[in-house]
Amino acid sequence: MHIKYSKNNRSAFFISAIFLAVGVIWIMLSDSAISSLAANPAEASLMKAYKEWFFIFTTALILFFLSRKFFHNIHNLYFQKIEDIEKNYKKQKNFVQAKELIESSQIELSKYEKLLHTIINTSPDAIYAKDRDGKYILFNDAAGLMLNVDAQNIVGKRDETLFTPEYAAETADEEKKIIENKKIIKKEEKYTVVGGKEKVFSTTKGALVDERKKVFGIFAIARDMTEHKEHERFLIETKEKFYRLSHLDDVTFLPNRLYMSEVLTQKCSQNLPFALILIDLDNFKIINDSYGHFYGDKILVEISKVLKEVFISTAFIARMVGDEFGIVVNSGNKEEIKRLMQELHYKFSNPLQVDSIDVYITVSSGICLYPDDVKTMQEMYQAADAAMHNAKKRTQNNYSFYDLQFKKDAISYTETVTNLKQAVEKGELELYFQPQNDAQTGSIVGAEALIRWNYKGEVVPPDFFIQAAEKSGLIVEIGDFVLRKGFKTVKRWHDKKIAKGRVAINVSAHQLTHLDFINTLKSMLQESGCEASWIELEITESSVLENPDLVIDLLQKIKALGFHISVDDFGTGYSSLSYLKNLPIDKLKIDRSFIMSIQTEPKNQIIVKTTIFLGNELGIHVLAEGVETEEEHSFLLENKIDSIQGYYYSKPLSLDEFEKLLKM
Repeated sequence: MHIKYSKNNRSAFFISAIFLAVGVIWIMLSDSAISSLAANPAEASLMKAYKEWFFIFTTALILFFLSRKFFHNIHNLYFQKIEDIEKNYKKQKNFVQAKELIESSQIELSKYEKLLHTIINTSPDAIYAKDRDGKYILFNDAAGLMLNVDAQNIVGKRDETLFTPEYAAETADEEKKIIENKKIIKKEEKYTVVGGKEKVFSTTKGALVDERKKVFGIFAIARDMTEHKEHERFLIETKEKFYRLSHLDDVTFLPNRLYMSEVLTQKCSQNLPFALILIDLDNFKIINDSYGHFYGDKILVEISKVLKEVFISTAFIARMVGDEFGIVVNSGNKEEIKRLMQELHYKFSNPLQVDSIDVYITVSSGICLYPDDVKTMQEMYQAADAAMHNAKKRTQNNYSFYDLQFKKDAISYTETVTNLKQAVEKGELELYFQPQNDAQTGSIVGAEALIRWNYKGEVVPPDFFIQAAEKSGLIVEIGDFVLRKGFKTVKRWHDKKIAKGRVAINVSAHQLTHLDFINTLKSMLQESGCEASWIELEITESSVLENPDLVIDLLQKIKALGFHISVDDFGTGYSSLSYLKNLPIDKLKIDRSFIMSIQTEPKNQIIVKTTIFLGNELGIHVLAEGVETEEEHSFLLENKIDSIQGYYYSKPLSLDEFEKLLKM
């Protein structure tokens, strides 16, 4: 600034000096020239005037050019200074911007560094990096937790501080190859960490490369798979355990029904001949009831051993359910299967010894051949089961091959059950009544209510559907219908004063032992207004013998309600006399099988006479059913039978027909 000021002073001094010099010289020279040249004072005065104007003009011109040059220099200097200022300003502005940019970049960089640091140290995966010499330059917290070390103390150290020398050397060789090849590898590896625990890791490793494509180290990301592997192993073990539980029987450890179904499905898909044998133990329930289920299970184990001895080399053996076994034989040859079955029955001809007890076992078996008999797995079950039940029907300790007639019978049974259920729902069932007559007078002393099925306009007697009803369980529903309808009918007869004696209504064993039967009777009596004393409940001898203690208890309760009780089909069962004295019964009905051949079978005559005598001695009313001829009637009358039921007096009549008979 001082220098610039001195330069301006010199310029002003220079202009002033020039002006002074020119002025002094002009005055001196002009005055001398005027004195010499002027002729007179007037001329000298005029010349002085010109001199002054010339001086003024000349000095003004000089000042103009000097000033012009001065100001031109100033102008140039000014604009030069302006340019310099602008340049300096731009430089200053760029510097400020650059500084601000650097500061902003540093802030962003710091933010991303913190973010990266947070991500690395909060990651559940182990993240670490090493330089080319194998020293750790990064080791996050997760890596420390996984290896059970302090992550802060690992940076700057090598693998030898963490792992065995062998593993450290192996890792060094691997990482050397990664650096050389600049490749990324993925692998699963096991570490024995500090503390001796073995862990499993899924690791990804790769080379660290700078902007010049030079490798300066390696990085690794490792995930602890130990818990995952343990869980995976647990799932496999659980799956295997579940498979065993779902596919093996827990008593015999044989394959179960599910396993059998899978095998049958596979066998059917192969389209090769084979056989399915279903084996059912005869009367196994008696063994369970006598010795208990624990002992029964032991017998099942012994039976499975016998089956293995006979079939194991050629067959797949399974316990299906309860006392039923299934066997798949890899042969469709009937003769071969017959030989195996004969061997099996021979084995069972000797007793099984379980806990020092000899147990004789007999089996009933059904055999189905693929593809001769059936085409599907489900059909095989049905066919073998039908054959097995056919074997049981013939005799126990037997076997039967499947026959197409079994299927026809099964279809007939299924259709009967379906139609019968619809009949119950549609009200197609109705009651017929057959009178019971006094043997001496012939007068009506009672009647039996008989179920009939009005099917497509035809009256179907019970012989055609009762067995299907019992097997399907419909017998309880049908029995309830008969009781309810019978009670209401008898009540109406009493209201009309046309009733004659009691009405006998059949009660099946299923119905008798069904839950809450006693309360059902009470409810029906209350609903209908019928008196229990007007009704005779009729049970079969066989239903008593199935569970005598239970039945006797039930009959005593029924008797206490006021009902009369009769036993139907007397003499057709076993050991009935041993329970007769304990049964609270009022009437015995001699089965028609003894009556119809009474003239030709002397033994039947003896049985009938004995039954009548026994009833008379015990004070029990005796009725003969199925009486049709005069000869039969005369024989019974001669032997003092109490009453008679049969075509000799009347066939079963519809409700309207029977009411007409009552009114006569």
